[in-house]
Amino acid sequence: MKRFSATALALLLCLSAAACASSSNLIKLEAPEPRTEAAVVTIARAGHPVRLPLESLANASFIGSDGEMILYAGNKSLFATVVTPEDWGNPSVQMNQAPDFIFRRDLSSIQDPEFRKELEGIISMTLEPAEEKENSLVTVGDITVYIAFSPTKTTIMLTSPRKPYLFTHLVLNNFSWPDIENEILKGIGGQ
Repeated sequence: MKRFSATALALLLCLSAAACASSSNLIKLEAPEPRTEAAVVTIARAGHPVRLPLESLANASFIGSDGEMILYAGNKSLFATVVTPEDWGNPSVQMNQAPDFIFRRDLSSIQDPEFRKELEGIISMTLEPAEEKENSLVTVGDITVYIAFSPTKTTIMLTSPRKPYLFTHLVLNNFSWPDIENEILKGIGGQ
């Protein structure tokens, strides 16, 4: 009986390790064609600008404070902010590396236990429950876009080597995947 238990435990640990390893795999997406129409509103200018189509903003409300919030008609919303070292207590890593740590679930190089614990919490909030999230990665020019998609709440983080001191963070509520492709991804990198 002990041998069966040990075998079952070993199998369970292997399956658990495989599940954890696969959860850090990001689906690599093709970059969409950039937006070409002229009528746009640009958000996150201080970080990685995103050009939103003006037509999608009909009847929307804009709120600004420590970020930009757009409340769309139909229960959709978008919150955009730029995260800097000061926002995060000056961690010992470049800010443009934080999304990669989060989305790949690899904190092995993080020595600061406080920062590591904070990243673990963000991983949990951003990527869980894993069965409800589709995690992907797309490169648009020199901008890397990390996406944790679900139809109810999607998190997008944008980084680039030319801005090591920040990353752009978007939280989208009730955006379908076609909405994200057309309204967000096609407008990344615009000025």
